[in-house]
Amino acid sequence: MPIRSALSAPAGIAVFCLMLSACTNPTERTVHDKSGRPASTGRIKQVAQVPTAPPSAINWPAGMRRLAVLPVDAARPVNETQRDMDGVFRGELSKVVKYEIVQVSRAEMLNLIDRESISSTEVIPVRLVQELRQKYAANAVLFVDFTLFRPYRPLAIGVRAKIVDLSNMEVLWMADGVLDAAEPDVAALASQFADSSLKMGYISPTIPKGQKRDYDSGNQIVLQSPRLFAMFVANEAFASLAPPPPMPVSAP
Repeated sequence: MPIRSALSAPAGIAVFCLMLSACTNPTERTVHDKSGRPASTGRIKQVAQVPTAPPSAINWPAGMRRLAVLPVDAARPVNETQRDMDGVFRGELSKVVKYEIVQVSRAEMLNLIDRESISSTEVIPVRLVQELRQKYAANAVLFVDFTLFRPYRPLAIGVRAKIVDLSNMEVLWMADGVLDAAEPDVAALASQFADSSLKMGYISPTIPKGQKRDYDSGNQIVLQSPRLFAMFVANEAFASLAPPPPMPVSAP
C-alpha cells in the first residue's frame, strides 16, 4: 500500500505533497520535517492539494512573468558535482514551466547572504527577497534542497523543493522525496526516462542483440552517471508543475 505524506496548509496556499509508492521503509519524512530523516523511496507524484488549486496545476501569482531559481542547498559542503546540479534542475524545470526562469548565481548569493545557498526550511532573509524582486524582477522563487546525495552506485538523490510567492511569501507548491537506484521500481523508471527523454543511443556489447539490448544499455548509463540520474530526479520532482493536458473535444 502506498505511503502518503502527512501535510496540512492554511486555506489559500496551494501546497503539493508526494506519494512514494513501493516503499520499503514505513518511516517517512513529511515536507515540514527538519530532522533530516530520509524520506521513503519510490516514484514522486502529486497526491494532495488544497481546494483552491485546479487539478494538476499550481496557482501562480497574478501577472506571473518570472521565476527565480536559487542554487541547490545541501547539508554537506557543496562540491563541483553538486554545483553542476543547479543547471540540471533549472533545465528540467524549464521543460514544464513556461514562464521566464532566471538562475541566481552562487556568487550573487555569497554577496547577498554570505552563503552560496539557503534551505527551503529557513527564514528567507529580507535582503534576498528585496533583491529577487528588484534586481531580478521575480514574482516567485524556487528553493531546492538535497536531503540526500549519493554520487556513487547505487545512485540516490533526495529532493525537497518549494515555490514561494514573493508578493506575499505564501507557499505555492512543495515536494519532498528520495529516489534511490537500489530500488527496482526507481531503476525501472530511470530506464524509461533514459529511453523516452534522453534518447540514449549507446549500445553495450555485453548485452545480447535485440530490443532489450538498447533498453538495458540506457538503463546502465543513467544509473551510473550522477548528472543523468539527477536529470531523471528533477524530471520526476517537477512533473506536477506541468500544465494539465487539454480536455478532449467531444464530437458534435
